[in-house]
Amino acid sequence: MQITCTNLSFSYPNQTTPLFDVVSFSISDGSRLGIIGPNGSGKSTLLGLLIGRLQPASGSISRSPPAPRIALIEMDTGNSWLVMTSALAVRSPLLGTAWSVMQSDSDANSTAEAAAEFAAEGGYAVLADVQRALAGAGLPQELWNHTVASLSVGERLWLHVAEALLARADLLILDEPTSHLDIQKRAELAVMLQDLDLPYVVVSHDRHFLDLVSTQVLELTRGRARLYTGGYTTYMATLKADENHDRDIYAVQTRKVMQLKKAIGRVKGQAGSIEALAYKSSSGFFSHKAAKMEKHAKAMRTRLERSLAEATAAKPFIEKKRNYVLEGSPHGGILVSLVRVTALAGNRTLFRDLSLTIRGGEHWCILGPNGAGKSTLLQIVIGQRQPDTGNVMLSPSVKVGFVPQQIALEHGEDIPIDLVRQTSGIGSEDARMLLGTLGIESDQVFQPMQQLSIGQQKCVFIARLVAARPDLLVIDELEGNLAIDAVMLLEQALLQFTGALVMVTHDVALARAVGQQFVSLDGTGGWSQENLFADGES
Repeated sequence: MQITCTNLSFSYPNQTTPLFDVVSFSISDGSRLGIIGPNGSGKSTLLGLLIGRLQPASGSISRSPPAPRIALIEMDTGNSWLVMTSALAVRSPLLGTAWSVMQSDSDANSTAEAAAEFAAEGGYAVLADVQRALAGAGLPQELWNHTVASLSVGERLWLHVAEALLARADLLILDEPTSHLDIQKRAELAVMLQDLDLPYVVVSHDRHFLDLVSTQVLELTRGRARLYTGGYTTYMATLKADENHDRDIYAVQTRKVMQLKKAIGRVKGQAGSIEALAYKSSSGFFSHKAAKMEKHAKAMRTRLERSLAEATAAKPFIEKKRNYVLEGSPHGGILVSLVRVTALAGNRTLFRDLSLTIRGGEHWCILGPNGAGKSTLLQIVIGQRQPDTGNVMLSPSVKVGFVPQQIALEHGEDIPIDLVRQTSGIGSEDARMLLGTLGIESDQVFQPMQQLSIGQQKCVFIARLVAARPDLLVIDELEGNLAIDAVMLLEQALLQFTGALVMVTHDVALARAVGQQFVSLDGTGGWSQENLFADGES
C-alpha cells in the first residue's frame, strides 16, 4: 500500500490565504505517523483529504492500486444499535439486520426467518470472527448486547478499532483518539496500536502517547508541513537543533552586516574628505580620487544589500515569548486539610478515608481512571461539595481560583485584555503580557471572546484567575480542548506559579513536569499518594 501526497494546498470558501500549502509526504505499509499542529492548522482537514472526503485546491494524492481501504476513527456519541449488530454489519449489512431481528422481541415467525437467513448467509462463521475481534479489542462479552451509545468513550474506541479490522482496512486513521481517555486507557490504546500489523495515522495532542506510537511526526504550522523521523521527543530535539543552526547562521550574517556598515561608513568618510580637498584645490587628481572612492563605496553598498538579504533569508521564525511569571499569593502554611474523607456516587464508593494536606506553594496532581471521583475530590477541596464522611478544613482566608472542565462563557462580545484588567486591576501592559504567556498573542487580545477557539477562551479564563493572585489554583483537566503548543505554554507558566496548585490531568508529560505531589484514585474506593512517575513509569 502506498499513498503519496504531493504539494497539497487547501482553502475553504471565502478564505483569502490557503489553510495549508505545498504539503508533501507519503504513507506506506510500515507507517506509524503522528500529525501535530496548533488548533486550526488543518490537521482534520488533511485527514479529510486522505480519505477522499475533501479535494485539494491544488496538488495531488496518488493511491497505489488497488485503492487502499481506509478506516477513519473519530469520536462519536454512538447509536442505538447493539454492539454485536454494529460489528456484524461491517462484514455484511444483511447479517447485521438479521441478527438485530433475532435479538429483538419480534414475533416467532420473523425471528425464525431471520435465523434461517443468518445461517444461509454463513452468519455463524462470521459471528465467530466478530467475537474474536471484539474480545481482542478488549470489549468483554457482557457489553456485546449493549447499545453502542451506552458504551464509554474508550469502549466505543475499541469497538471502532475492531470494526476497522473486521472491514480488513489497509490503513487506520485516528483523529484525536486520546480525547476523554484516562491515563490507563491511553496506555492500553498505545499497546493496541503497537501490536497492530497495520499502518496508521494518528492526530493527537498527547506528547507521551505520540512518543509511544509514532515513528514519524508530521508538523502542520503556519500553512506549511514538515516531516520528522522519530516520536515526539525526537521531533522536539530535531526542532531545537534546527532552530539553533538557523540562529547560528543568522548571527554570522548579522556580524557580517555590521562589519560592512562600519566599512562603508569609513569609505564614505574618506570619499568626503577627498571631495573637500578636490573642491579646495581644483586639482584633477583629487577629483579622480574622489570618484574612485565613491565607486568603491557603491560596490560596498551592493555587497551590504546582498548580505542583508542573505541574513533576512536565514533568520528563523521565532515565536513571541512572554515571560510573565504567574504569581500566586505568598500565603504560607496549611491551606486545605482533608481527614478520612469518603465520597459516594449513589451506592458506589468513589474514595474512602482519604486524608490530604495542601500547603502554600505546593503543586498537586490528581490522577485516576474516568469515573474514579477526581472532579468530586476537587469540589470537596474547594468547598463546593461536602464529603459523605470525614472532615474538611479550608482556611477562611484562602483565595481560590477554580477552572472547571467545561467553562460556561458569558462574555461573547467582551475583549480578553479588558476582562483580565477588570477582574484583577492590573495594567494593560501586564494584562497583555499575561495573556501572551498563555498563548493569546497580538490581535487576539482585542478580539471578542466569541471569535476565539474553545482552547483560547479557556486560556483567557485562566489568565483572569491568576491575575488576581489566588492562594490556591484548582484546574480540572487543563489539557482539554488545547493543542500541544498551548498545553506546553501553560505548562511552562504553571511551573513558575508561586501559589498552591491542584490539577486533575490525564496528560503524562504534563503531570511529570508540573506535579510535585500526587493523589491517585483507583476507581474502586482506594487511593494512594505514590509518585507513579518517580522511576519514569507511564
